[in-house]
Amino acid sequence: MTDAPVAAGYAAQLKAAQRELPVATAAAARFPKGRTIASASPFATEAGAQAEGARLAAFYGYPLVEDVAIVAGARADLQGRCIAADCRRLDYKPGDLVFVIGAQELDNGTTSLTVLKRVGA
Repeated sequence: MTDAPVAAGYAAQLKAAQRELPVATAAAARFPKGRTIASASPFATEAGAQAEGARLAAFYGYPLVEDVAIVAGARADLQGRCIAADCRRLDYKPGDLVFVIGAQELDNGTTSLTVLKRVGA
C-alpha cells in the first residue's frame, strides 16, 4: 500500500486549529443558559461540520437521562454509537434514539450498555 499525496491546502486545513461553528436550534431558545459542547470532527467542509453540529445540538438540546440496559450477545461495538432502542423495561418505544456511552461484555454472553436518552423530545 502506498501513501496517496494530499493537496497542500487540504493538508493545512487538517492541521489548522479547530474552528467554532455556532449552531442555532429550537432547544437553544428554551434553555438559553444550557451547556456548551465542543466537538472536534474529521469533516473536511464547513457544511459537513454544520450538519454534524446540528445533529449533536438536536440530541443534547434536551435534558438527558442515563440508563443501563442488558442486551444479548457481545456488543462492545455499539459504544460511541447512536442506536434505535426498544426496551420496554425502561419505557422506550421502538425507534427511540439513544447514545451508547459505555458497553461492557459480560461472562454470560450479554452486554451491559450505558446509554443516554433525550427526555421530552
